[in-house]
Amino acid sequence: MISWVGGLIAGMLALSMAAVAVYLWLSLGDVDMGIGGYLAMIFGGLATLGLGVGLMALVFYSNRKGFDERAGAPPGRDQPPRP
Repeated sequence: MISWVGGLIAGMLALSMAAVAVYLWLSLGDVDMGIGGYLAMIFGGLATLGLGVGLMALVFYSNRKGFDERAGAPPGRDQPPRP
């Protein structure tokens, strides 16, 4: 039940942020942006998405290889990562 409510709240927040973004985009009026501006926006978004995916992949890799257990171990008990 709690996860359902959390998903509902997250969805409502996402919709409200999208609504604010659309409102701000449309309120700009007649602002001319060339093809370079659109390309910069697209490549910036893709680079941000790629960075997020890459960092999450590193988190999962670190967890699978056992680096997280080693980081939380008491001093002097440094264990090698699991194979």
